[in-house]
Amino acid sequence: MGLLLSSMLINSCTNDMEDIVNSIDYKNYPSQSAENIEIIRTDSGRIVVKIFAPVMEHYESEENPYDEFTQGIEVITYANYPDISSSLVCDYAMHKVEEGLWEARDNVIGVNLDGDTIKTEQMFWSKKSELIYSEKYTTIRSGSEIIHGSGFTAKQDFSDAQITNGKGVIYLDE
Repeated sequence: MGLLLSSMLINSCTNDMEDIVNSIDYKNYPSQSAENIEIIRTDSGRIVVKIFAPVMEHYESEENPYDEFTQGIEVITYANYPDISSSLVCDYAMHKVEEGLWEARDNVIGVNLDGDTIKTEQMFWSKKSELIYSEKYTTIRSGSEIIHGSGFTAKQDFSDAQITNGKGVIYLDE
């Protein structure tokens, strides 16, 4: 009797390998991952962007593949390498590949060639429209001026920033 019971328990605990594979939801796991990455994008042989990240994970989804940077990124753009035209750092980023849309979150700081600084908690960059924007609280520092607002829109090099519901100190020449 004990042998029969043991045999039944062992047989009931074994799973068919196909059942195990089918029970895993692969959409929750990256198809690729890398550590300490450096991505270099060129145009006609010239370096235009460098991206540095401690961790990058690529999720292959039929609907919308994306890259996730869970430990943040640093992005440096160049108008004429090695002269930096803008930079961005954040604690988290996501790139939706098909949409050409980047999202930067948590302690986002962008700086342009003139030293103007944009700080916010969330920022988007649309490759198609070549604009950056946010609907989150934003601080823009330009020279001695500091402006706060509930969001902003700017060119992708952080120039021509238009702040939403702006408040702050602006010094005018008389």
